[in-house]
Amino acid sequence: MKAVKVETDGSIKLPEEMLRLFPTSTEFAAWMEGDTILLKRLQPLRPSQTAERVAEKEMPLKDIVGEVHRMRRERRIASARMPARNNRNGVQRDCGH
Repeated sequence: MKAVKVETDGSIKLPEEMLRLFPTSTEFAAWMEGDTILLKRLQPLRPSQTAERVAEKEMPLKDIVGEVHRMRRERRIASARMPARNNRNGVQRDCGH
């Protein structure tokens, strides 16, 4: 276990051995359980995974819209678990994306 601290800009630098496990720009969902901060790597579907979910015929627009709404809903749920913080001017900002 390594100690980390919250910087003045709200960022937290993970230990090098953890950072090596994830490519640059990896996105995480972050939420709290009690006094514990949890991070979960977000893994968007690869195009091949999306293709596997689609039947042989062309996907109807209604189904495409449903998939878009499902993915947006998942992102909103992940974002909602992240508390808002105040910046230096006292203005509340989202700690998500």
